[in-house]
Amino acid sequence: MTRLHRHEHQKAQKTLVVKKQQKPKFINRLVYVAAIVEPLCSLPQAYSVWSTHSAGSVSILSWLGFVVMALIWIWYAIVNRERIILIYQAMFFVIDSSVLVGAIHFGGRLY
Repeated sequence: MTRLHRHEHQKAQKTLVVKKQQKPKFINRLVYVAAIVEPLCSLPQAYSVWSTHSAGSVSILSWLGFVVMALIWIWYAIVNRERIILIYQAMFFVIDSSVLVGAIHFGGRLY
């Protein structure tokens, strides 16, 4: 190249087209159902503690762990804007907290 011919040749830029991948609709609906039903599986324990006013067989440390883990998941869901995780873990937090408070109030065992 000579001194006068120093300009760069423009390269044609290629545009990458990414097709939006469709999510399976059935699994999305199933996850929403599971997110509502699974926390409800803890309701019998909460009902048992509060209706009998007895928590002798309930482990306070276990339910405290469930509550703390739910809080971590709630934090994650808020930061990452994951609505389904937020719903799911918020329900767990409420129900598990109910069992924990009942266990502390009605004499649950520590471990």
